[in-house]
Amino acid sequence: MRAWRILIAVVACLGPALQYGLMVYDETLVSAAVKSVEFFSYFTILSNMLAAAALTAPLVAPTSRFATWAEQSGPRAAIATYLTITAVVYHLLLASQWNPQGLRFVSNLILHTITPLAYLADVALRGGHGAARWIAAAKAMAFPALFGVWTLVHGALSGFYPYPFMNVAKRGYPPVVLTMVEMSLAFAAVALIFVLLLRVRPKVAREEPEPISA
Repeated sequence: MRAWRILIAVVACLGPALQYGLMVYDETLVSAAVKSVEFFSYFTILSNMLAAAALTAPLVAPTSRFATWAEQSGPRAAIATYLTITAVVYHLLLASQWNPQGLRFVSNLILHTITPLAYLADVALRGGHGAARWIAAAKAMAFPALFGVWTLVHGALSGFYPYPFMNVAKRGYPPVVLTMVEMSLAFAAVALIFVLLLRVRPKVAREEPEPISA
């Protein structure tokens, strides 16, 4: 199990690191700074970085406050929600709009497919510490809400919007806000599903029959 945890932690860290290198490669100091701000303006990057930190901290600093937090059922349900939305939105809405090649294909695959699937598998295998409380679904909404506010503020100041469905310059505020509300409902629904699964998982584990010994 530890080898599995190390593997997925390494993969989760590789995705954002590779993508950042590709974004700032061959840029000037000024343009690299701009690209860096844009890098941290993608929900995909933020959700993957959060997952990478949550997977790595318990391995390298298991007694730290962040590691303890990251292993709790509520935060694990929240991170699973973010990665699920990241993967679903990309594959349903964005994947058809570009065709990455080479290392870009690799980083794209890690960020949108491998890390989300690996994290969900880890949640299924290990669950989370402590009881999964329904309030965790509400708390999970804070991160995407802050991201939405940041995107609108940053976009108004710079003209940069990370996703076409959040591009106020092209769509206008009413459609974008409506999309954000719809996505908030999706986040809430998925978060509730993961909380439910983490509430049910310990009960199912306890009910599994003991293996018959020879």
